[in-house]
Amino acid sequence: MRFLLLRAPERRNLTEIYSFYSPSIYPPLGLQSIGAALEFDGHKVEIIDLCMENNSEEHLKNSLMSSDAVGISVYSNDYNSVVDISNKIKDLDSNIPLIIGGPHCTFFPDRSLSDIPHADISVIGEGEHVIVDISRFLQGKKNLSDIHGIYYRENNQVKKGKPLKVINDLDSLHFPARHLVEKYDYGKIGNLYLFKPKFTSMISSRGCPFRCRFCARYGNFIKGWGFRQRSAESVVQEIQEIDGKYGSVMISDDCFLADKKRTHKIMDNLIEIGTNVDLIIEGARVDSADREVYKKMKKANVKLVGYGIESGNQDVLDFYNKQVTLDQIRAAVRLGHEMGFITMATFMFGAPMETKKHINNTINFACSLPLDVAIFSPLYYQMGSQLWDELIKNKEDTKDKYLIIADSRRGLGNLTAEELNKYTEEASKRFYFRPSYILGQIYRAFLRKDFRMLKNGLRVITSFSGETDA
Repeated sequence: MRFLLLRAPERRNLTEIYSFYSPSIYPPLGLQSIGAALEFDGHKVEIIDLCMENNSEEHLKNSLMSSDAVGISVYSNDYNSVVDISNKIKDLDSNIPLIIGGPHCTFFPDRSLSDIPHADISVIGEGEHVIVDISRFLQGKKNLSDIHGIYYRENNQVKKGKPLKVINDLDSLHFPARHLVEKYDYGKIGNLYLFKPKFTSMISSRGCPFRCRFCARYGNFIKGWGFRQRSAESVVQEIQEIDGKYGSVMISDDCFLADKKRTHKIMDNLIEIGTNVDLIIEGARVDSADREVYKKMKKANVKLVGYGIESGNQDVLDFYNKQVTLDQIRAAVRLGHEMGFITMATFMFGAPMETKKHINNTINFACSLPLDVAIFSPLYYQMGSQLWDELIKNKEDTKDKYLIIADSRRGLGNLTAEELNKYTEEASKRFYFRPSYILGQIYRAFLRKDFRMLKNGLRVITSFSGETDA
């Protein structure tokens, strides 16, 4: 069979573009993993990333003509774009099977087929095994009712398959089929590369061992969805496969450094092998910072470490159940800076007890840290988080929502949505407009002999200046 896998175009605003959330940075890792499972089973696969296509409609039309089924990944923040794409697909071929999967289908299993009315099958949770079973169904070898982790249409009714199964042995999965997206150029914003090209991504674990109250987690409502790690050997083997073909790889785990013993083993092996690919660690807790680990990370070509700091107030951190202290944050960021890593951190405004004083404390705290990148955003209550269950779940006016800003007019804090957005913008200006920050970035750029981050910083400043002038 021939499968066509799609990433729908995303609607992103300017704030997200200059804060590392542009879709042109991240390849569709989930689709690559699905593609690998299908290819190993003997099928032909094509991935079209509609975030990266200029003439997408013509490409989509031509590819549909030679495809037996279509799969689309769905995110709740943009599922309407999937509705648009699915309408076009069914207009071109009303009989082609349309399969959806991803976070929206997992968080909203009962309504995903209603939200996307042209979809035929919805996959809940991990899809690598499920998609192979669906291919068996399409070949007449399996019944939909016998497939785990799906919802499907039959005789104008939505029915449920068998209970989903969690994949515990992550080493058993095939490495992502990266060759399916080699036609696209990831890792940049506009024409500016943020990392050494060519860029890709990977994961070494699924789930998270921690329980931050704001985090949308499958584990909050999927039985058996725990923290699972690949072996150090498997991780190193994949990095070896990437090395030489790609210049940079982002490890997109929720918490890559959770297991210190495994981290030591991964870094020791990479140092011994002598890989050249740059490593970007997106998810690192500050309480996992360790000088010996960081020294090995430096030798193994780790270039960037990202922290979820969230607040400069201990009472807010405690409310979020971060289980870290301000001193631990300071120590981790300073250690990362000392090692020469690009240090990045996220911050949020809008916890229920948070006042303007709290927000000012957080901005001052961010400015006191030797960070290269600081990303500020309002707090959003997300479907699947503990905060959602505590404060949103049973409110009648939010039953069809998946994401709600911490607006005081909803009884979710002390500040309005407009105030939170204003403080988010103010925080970015105060952080990036500091003369000490600008001079420090120039110095670090020359020290690293790498001016990509400096150019991106200038873009941020120019963007803000343009908004101010307007």
